[in-house]
Amino acid sequence: MREIYLILGAVIAAIGLNIGPVGAECGYAACPVTDPSKLNIHLIAHSHDDVGWMETADGYYDDYTGKIITNAVIELEKDPARRYTQAEIYFFHRWWRTQTDERRHVAHKLVAEGRLVFVNGGWTVNDEGSAHYNNIIDQMTLGLKFLNSTFGECAHPKVSWQIDPFGASLEMPSLYAQMGFDTHVYNRGPDLGEYIWDTSRDLNTRIFTTILHNAYNPPDGYNFEDGKNTITDVNVHDKTQKFIGISRQWNKDYGNTNHVMQTMGGDFQYRTANNWFDNMDKMIKEAKANHPDVNLFYSTPECYVKAVNGLNRTYDERTVDYLSYWVGYYANRPALKYQDRLTNNILQAAKQLSVLARLDPSKTGSYIAEASNEVAVLTHHDAITGTSPQTTSDDYTQRLQSGYAAAKQVIRRAYSYLKSTDTEKPVIVTDVYCDSLNITDCTLTESADRVAVTAYNPIARPVTHYLRVPVTDGVYRVFDSTGAEVAAKSLLPVSEAVRLLPERKGSLGTHELVFNAKLPALGYTTYFVEKHKAIDKDPLMHVLTGERTAAAIEMKGKSFTLEVDGTTGALQTITLNGQKHRLNQSFKWYKSIGNQTGLEDSGSYHFCPDGNARDYGQQKLISRHTSGAVHELNQQFADYIHQTVRTYEDRDYIEFDWTVGPIPMADKIGKEIVTRFESDLQTDGVYYTDSNGRQTIRRKYNPNIKGCTNSVITANWFPIYSHASIKDENQ
Repeated sequence: MREIYLILGAVIAAIGLNIGPVGAECGYAACPVTDPSKLNIHLIAHSHDDVGWMETADGYYDDYTGKIITNAVIELEKDPARRYTQAEIYFFHRWWRTQTDERRHVAHKLVAEGRLVFVNGGWTVNDEGSAHYNNIIDQMTLGLKFLNSTFGECAHPKVSWQIDPFGASLEMPSLYAQMGFDTHVYNRGPDLGEYIWDTSRDLNTRIFTTILHNAYNPPDGYNFEDGKNTITDVNVHDKTQKFIGISRQWNKDYGNTNHVMQTMGGDFQYRTANNWFDNMDKMIKEAKANHPDVNLFYSTPECYVKAVNGLNRTYDERTVDYLSYWVGYYANRPALKYQDRLTNNILQAAKQLSVLARLDPSKTGSYIAEASNEVAVLTHHDAITGTSPQTTSDDYTQRLQSGYAAAKQVIRRAYSYLKSTDTEKPVIVTDVYCDSLNITDCTLTESADRVAVTAYNPIARPVTHYLRVPVTDGVYRVFDSTGAEVAAKSLLPVSEAVRLLPERKGSLGTHELVFNAKLPALGYTTYFVEKHKAIDKDPLMHVLTGERTAAAIEMKGKSFTLEVDGTTGALQTITLNGQKHRLNQSFKWYKSIGNQTGLEDSGSYHFCPDGNARDYGQQKLISRHTSGAVHELNQQFADYIHQTVRTYEDRDYIEFDWTVGPIPMADKIGKEIVTRFESDLQTDGVYYTDSNGRQTIRRKYNPNIKGCTNSVITANWFPIYSHASIKDENQ
C-alpha cells in the first residue's frame, strides 16, 4: 500500500504573544503578579511520566501516574496559590475516565483557575529522531481534542514541553509554531539559553525557545519525593539561601532577566505530592520573610513565558537542528519501527475509507479510537526509539498489533459497503488480508487458482504501482475490473534468502507475480488473477535466468542503465542521459563498543564505533532473472546479509530489498551494520536529509566535530525518515 501523510494547514504563529484573558481566571490572565525589582523564581511543579520505558504504559499508570495526578489535585485544593503542570495526556485521559463527577468538578475548577495547567497537549511527549510528522500531528490532535472537549479554552496549551527526547529536530518546533504555540521548551541538544528558532524559511515559522537549566529536575538536594531532603525549621534558612543562590546564577546565565524557571519534579514524581508542596511552602515563606529582593512563588511554564515576554527583549535567531546528541536509536529495533509505519499507514487508510463509505461512527468509532491510541503511544520517546527493555518493547508490539487489527476491521466494513454499491466490480465474497507480504507469504494467493486482488490508493491523485503477489510456479493471466487482460506482467522466483526465512515455514510460495496496477485517487481497484494449467508458458512471462559471466550485466530502467559486475554482482556504473557515473553499493559494519566497561555494544541510545567501517569481503552474485520488463539480481554479502536489486524498464528508480540477520552474537562483538552508496559526484561534503519526513535539511559533513568515542562519523550521523539526496552542482 502506498503511504499517505496528512499535512497540517499552515497557521503561522507570530513571535509576539497574544497575551490577553482567555477566560475570567485562566490562561495568562491567571498568572501570579511578578515584581520587576526582584529576582522572580518560578517554581514549576511537574512530573515527567514516560508512556512506557522500564515498565509498560499500563504498569506505570497502575504504579505511578494514577496516584500522581490524584495526589497533585488533592494538594492543589489545599492552597489557591499552588499550581501543577501536566504534560502527558495519555495518562491524564486514563485518570479522568476513572474519576467520580465530584472529582471531575474539582479538576474543572482547577483548570478554570489556571492552577492545573497543561503543557504540550499531546498524547505523549513524542520523539524527534524517529517519529514521522504524520504520527506526531495525529498524537497531538488526539490529546488536544480531548482537552478541548473536556475543559474548553482554559486547557489550551500555550507552551510545548519537549523535555526528554534525545535530540532536537527542526520540524518539531515548526509544527508547534504552526499549531499556534507561543513557546517551545526543550532540554537535550541545544546549548543553554533562549532564542528565536527560525524553523522554516518556506513557511516563515518562528518560535521563542527556552532550554531548561538542569534537565527537567530540581537542583541537587531539592527532590522531595518520599521524604528526601526534607526542609525543617533547623535547615530552612540554609536550604532556601542555597536555592536562591543557584537561581541567581541561572538568572545570570540567561541574561539577567530577573526571571528563572525552576523545574520542581522529575521522572514519576509527586506520588507524595504533599512532601513536594509542603517543602516548597516552607521555602516560599522563608524567602518572603528574609529575602526582600526575591519573589519565590508557584508558577507555570506559560506564566514564565508571559513574564519574559513582558520585558520586550530581543533574542538571537537560530536556524539549525540538534540531532547529533544521541544517534544510536535512529536504527534501533528496526522491526518495531517497520511495524509502526505499517500500522499507521493502515490507520490512515481506515480513516479515509470510513468517510468514503459513510460508516456509522457509533459502530466503527471504537476501532478508529483503538488504532489511533496505539499508534499515538508509539510516538513516545522511549517507544519508537526502541530504548525500552524487551518486555516493554513486546508490549509496544502487542499494542501495534491490536491497533492494526482494529483498523483492518474498519477497512473491511468500508470495503464491504463500497463493493456492494459497485456493480462494475464483481469480487469474491471472502476478503483476506495478506499480512506477511514483506516476506512474500500469503496462503490464499499461493493456494487458490482464482483470486481477486484489491488495492487501495490513499493519495489524492491517481498512481500506478507495481503489485507483487506471492504464488507458485505456473502460467497466470491478470484481468482488470473491466475484464481487460493486463499484458505487462512478470513471474520471478523468490530469492533463496527469503525462502529460507523461518517465518515462512509452511509457505507454498515460490514465485512473485508482478504487474502494474492503475489506482484512482483516494480509491481502490480490483484485479483478477487466474492460474492456468496450460503446458506452454506465457511468452510474456518467460524468465531469463543468467549465470555468472565475465561481461558486465545491464539492468535497464526508464531513463538509465545500471551496470553490474557479472561475477560478483557488485554495482559499478549508472548511465543517465548518456553520461556514465560510478555507482557502488555495499554493506559494511562498525565494531561497536559499550559506553561502560564490560559492554560489548553501544546499547539502545548510542552509536559508538571502534574505528572505521569494516568490509565483509567479496560479495557474491547468487542469481539474476528477467521477466517481462522487470530485472532482478540476488546478492550475498555475508551468511546473514542478502539483497535483491530490482529495476523496472518503465520506472526511474532502483529498488534495494535486503534481508539482514540474525546477527551473530557468539563472538561478543557488537556489530553496527550499514549500507553504503558511493559515486563520483563532487558534492563538497554537502548532502540533504528530510526532517521527520517533511522539510528537507541541507547538511555538510564536518570533520571537526566528534560524538561517542570521539568519532567523527557519529557526530555526522542523522536520521532519514523518507529521503536523502546528494547532488553535483556542476552537473
